[in-house]
Amino acid sequence: MPYLYNKTNCLGLKVNNIYFTNKAPKEIYYKCIKTLFYSAVLTYDAIACECCGIKNENHIIIKNGKRQTLIYMGEVIYKPAYLELYKQRFYCKACGETFTAKTSFVQPKSTISNSVKLAIAEKVSEARSEKAIAHDLLISPSTVHRQIKLIAQQVKPKISDILPNHMSFDEFKSTKDVEGAMSFIYCDGETHEILDVLPDRRKGALEAYFNRFSLKTRKRVKTISVDMYKPYIELIKKLFPNAKIIIDRFHIVQAINREINRCRVSVMNNKRMKNRPEYNKLKRYWRLFLKNPYHLNSTHYHPFRLFKSWQSTYSVLQYLLTLDDKLKATYRAGHQILNALRLNSTKHFELALNQAKNEEIFEGLKRIIKTFNDYLPFIENTMYYPSFTNGPIEGTINKIKLIKRNAYGYRNFINFRNRILIVSRLFVSEHKKYIKQQYQIA
Repeated sequence: MPYLYNKTNCLGLKVNNIYFTNKAPKEIYYKCIKTLFYSAVLTYDAIACECCGIKNENHIIIKNGKRQTLIYMGEVIYKPAYLELYKQRFYCKACGETFTAKTSFVQPKSTISNSVKLAIAEKVSEARSEKAIAHDLLISPSTVHRQIKLIAQQVKPKISDILPNHMSFDEFKSTKDVEGAMSFIYCDGETHEILDVLPDRRKGALEAYFNRFSLKTRKRVKTISVDMYKPYIELIKKLFPNAKIIIDRFHIVQAINREINRCRVSVMNNKRMKNRPEYNKLKRYWRLFLKNPYHLNSTHYHPFRLFKSWQSTYSVLQYLLTLDDKLKATYRAGHQILNALRLNSTKHFELALNQAKNEEIFEGLKRIIKTFNDYLPFIENTMYYPSFTNGPIEGTINKIKLIKRNAYGYRNFINFRNRILIVSRLFVSEHKKYIKQQYQIA
């Protein structure tokens, strides 16, 4: 073995007891790729025997040769780099056992350095496929998959008897191996931390899951934000007696905008053969029907396609509303409800619902108004707690869909759940950590 000297800083390694040789790294083809090979020795004086625990006094533990290992270190100047590490072996005269030197650079019985495993963890927390991560790090997809399982064990929710004061419930399209088509996800309404992901969103499965928490714990829950899914509401009433149900305002707005748009499409299709110019105008300027009326400009006139004279966004919409009385009434009733929701005014919301009952509006909007009347106590909670919404959990679900699309789908729910928990819990931003600390202090 050539003369050894400490050269760990040349590769950016801050590891004690690893000594590189004075030879230049070899550059040879390994697995059909031009690869760098470094050589080093891991050695030190043993303090005690790892087998029997006896202290190393009077040379009772002696050095007993070296064990050659090959460790993958990642890329160096865009080439895969391996370290031929000769680990010191020790022999204990007291118990007759041997053991090998250990280092923080690599785990025992592992051929991949800890820095590569950290790089896997960082890339797995992004919305990327396992094959893409493996390709970037020049490792096998099975290695990435094994590392995902190990990371998931560290970030998975702990079984505890604690629930936050405010929660959000939602669901997403799941894998084919689960019983229901949709899986359930819920998070902390204050810190937005994902608490758990369940394979089934049906009432019986959720009831069995939440019954593991004591009644005292479930009584401490103050609010739960949900969409207008009836089984969730029935479940909350049964298991969380003190929790106030909040209907997510996004679903209220979405329901109204959808019916306004359906009414426009219905009127538009009736004019397809009868009046083609009006059909084209209704089709082209559909966004104006969904825009906040107070954001329409009535003073700035400029050319509009399909109109011969200059118009403003306000005048274009007013013209389109004159094409059908039901469309005009539906538009007015829908935006009165939305405006009351923006103002967080329960009085104006009820007044808008009552006025809409007496008007000739689209059948779909009538059905939505009936639903709002049934859920009116919960919508009042929506206005009373404007800061609690399903927005953060909807953002997480969008990321879940992106992960699923990039991976070309998942067949196993456990693997899918592991990836979701890693993405949502592994690298939390400093802002979220600060918010969590503030709520814990409060």
